[in-house]
Amino acid sequence: MGVLYLIGSMAAFGIAGIMAMLIRLELSAVGPTITDNPSQYNTWLYFHGAAMILGFQIPALTGFFANYLIPLMIGAKDVAFPRVNALSVWLFYAGIVVALFTFFIPDPPDVMWTGYPPYSIITYGNTAFYTFTVLLLGFASILGGVNFLTTVTFMRAPGIGWNKLNIFVWATLAAFLLQLIFVPVLGTAVTMITFDKYLGTHFFDPGVGGDVLTYQNLFWFYSHPAVYVIFLPFIAIVYEIIATFAKNNVFNYKMIVYGGIGG
Repeated sequence: MGVLYLIGSMAAFGIAGIMAMLIRLELSAVGPTITDNPSQYNTWLYFHGAAMILGFQIPALTGFFANYLIPLMIGAKDVAFPRVNALSVWLFYAGIVVALFTFFIPDPPDVMWTGYPPYSIITYGNTAFYTFTVLLLGFASILGGVNFLTTVTFMRAPGIGWNKLNIFVWATLAAFLLQLIFVPVLGTAVTMITFDKYLGTHFFDPGVGGDVLTYQNLFWFYSHPAVYVIFLPFIAIVYEIIATFAKNNVFNYKMIVYGGIGG
């Protein structure tokens, strides 16, 4: 499962990198360079941002490294729910494949990667496609969070107490806990913009009592913690590597775990 996550996340990274190069080429000179279609440029921005955050950085750290390392670090033969784990991987792959269809459908998303209204509601781009992609990747994260929180809680080998866990395990647990709390908020926000555009609701229409800032608050309610979902596993890997090559224990383990990661 970990290798599958790695393959998918690296594929997302590669294509997002191509989008970044297209953006750089377009901005390399004044006026149109490789496209004169603003919507196409916005599609590059959308795919680059969404693929890098939702398709590469988070899945690589909480998907590949978690699946590959956590069972070994806690002495477990497997994760608690192998089939749920497989479902999370295939939802992740489905999200990547659906995102790739951005380049083949006649009305690709024209919403950047944030999907801010009112633009995402009035644009001719396919906002529902953006919502569906985010929901697929979000459900994959939620299933992974449930699986690994259960695995670490109930499947540690005898003698491995909470204060004996690797810092990487603690950091990944914190990252998954953040995912479980905040991903549903992101899913709700993107679903609301789809309802506004296609079903005639007015969550973000100030003319009938809505508020566009509501979406921004909901979006960043997830996206700010997403920084720590990326940062915590990464910095824990740095801790583990330095401690291993220094052949010494991490100084003040409990302070790092309960103060740094817990805070």
